[in-house]
Amino acid sequence: MSSLFGILSAAGQSLLTFQRGVNSTNKNIANVSTEGYNREIPVFQDLPRSGVFMNKIIRVFDQSLFSRSIDLNQKLNSDNEFASGLSNIETIFNDALGTGFSSDLNTFFNSINDMLIKPDDLAARSQFLANAQTLVGKIRNTDKALEDLKQQTVLKVRDQINQINQITSQLAKLNQSIKTKTLDIEVNNEYLNERDRLIKQLSDLIDTKVVFNEDNTVNVFTAKGYGLVVGIESTQLSFETDSNGNAVVKWNNVADITKEIQNGQVGGNLKTIDKVNEQLNKLNDFVTVLTTVFNKVHRQGYGLDGSTNTDFFTIDPSKSGTKIDASNVYINITDPKKVALASDPNYLNSDNTNGKNLLGLKNNISNLYTSLYTNPSQTNSPQPVLDSTEESDLKASLNDPTNYDFIKTHTFAEFYNTKLVAEVSSTSSYIKQQQQNNKYLYDAITEKMKSITGVNMDEELINLTKLQRSYEASARIITVTDELMQTILGLIK
Repeated sequence: MSSLFGILSAAGQSLLTFQRGVNSTNKNIANVSTEGYNREIPVFQDLPRSGVFMNKIIRVFDQSLFSRSIDLNQKLNSDNEFASGLSNIETIFNDALGTGFSSDLNTFFNSINDMLIKPDDLAARSQFLANAQTLVGKIRNTDKALEDLKQQTVLKVRDQINQINQITSQLAKLNQSIKTKTLDIEVNNEYLNERDRLIKQLSDLIDTKVVFNEDNTVNVFTAKGYGLVVGIESTQLSFETDSNGNAVVKWNNVADITKEIQNGQVGGNLKTIDKVNEQLNKLNDFVTVLTTVFNKVHRQGYGLDGSTNTDFFTIDPSKSGTKIDASNVYINITDPKKVALASDPNYLNSDNTNGKNLLGLKNNISNLYTSLYTNPSQTNSPQPVLDSTEESDLKASLNDPTNYDFIKTHTFAEFYNTKLVAEVSSTSSYIKQQQQNNKYLYDAITEKMKSITGVNMDEELINLTKLQRSYEASARIITVTDELMQTILGLIK
């Protein structure tokens, strides 16, 4: 009789064990499409005279592949954000869409030539002023579009920093839960899946280093070693803007780590902000050089009304600033008679010499080469637009003095096409190629991880069938043992 009780006990233990195995397999099947779920493998152990016992449930996890996927995910998200930002910059300077001002610059200079044909033609002069207004309008629109893009990107960084702080707080709490639930294998596996999902979300946003501890908790650091999550404690990142409206990210409200963040969406957006600032600096330098040399030549001439020493460009009265740039450039002349085409005050209606000098700026600002003067005593020798002191002051006022050097040895149109358009396009092409390469590698790693840690329905169904048959066998043993016990009890009666 005691042996029957032993069989009944062993069969009952096996029944419960196989039931847990069925539940584990059903859990895998139910999560076949769940992102970030790692399949579980029940491990059974034979116990002498006690049936079968579920020793543990293994959560399939490859730390090496996971770390590699996190690294690639950070780079890919950075590429995605930066590529998007570069695309927006390209759109701002897209002449085909009417957002650039290359054609307006060309029209502005060409309309000077129309005035040279008949210097006293007020219609041609008025058209020139209208073209100048169009060019200035396009330049200021471009400046505003870049500033708007910068502000939008800065706000994105702010929101992403808030997301990072939420994730690191959750990770710290999860570390605490993992520490206190290590004996509950099934619950602990749920925590580990959630841990990996949070790490993945964090890698979407910022480049991090993850250290896996023996107790399955994690420590998370920035790329340069600032702790975001250490044990059950998290350290917050703070966001602020500097005097120029740029995003500033600080660790624990102390250390400025803005320049250290290179990857993740935050890294990509910080690169976009830097690129926008670079474009703004080039645009402002372009406008400063253009207006300075144009004003210098224009002041040397005479208008139809005899006016002279008049600046053509000035600072918008509604704006502040000490120099003309893309944000405040303004046409100083509204009267077409004040356009200074003449060099000789005695021939205001027919002299166009200064107008030729203005037109000459289109192709050469280093020296002015004029046509024959009306006065035979004058020659065609080159005349500098700026003397050495003026040139030095102009270069010192620029964000990058080499921008002046480029314009001096090339043209305004070449600066626009090369520095403002081509360089952005080149960077965009490079980042898009890098983006494709990183996506290919990330997808390959992801597929490899899925093949190891993901749920295979065919395999799970086979396992489920085996476990169900084992469960049924254990149940049958219990049934038979119960019938034998009933028979023995009946004999005793």
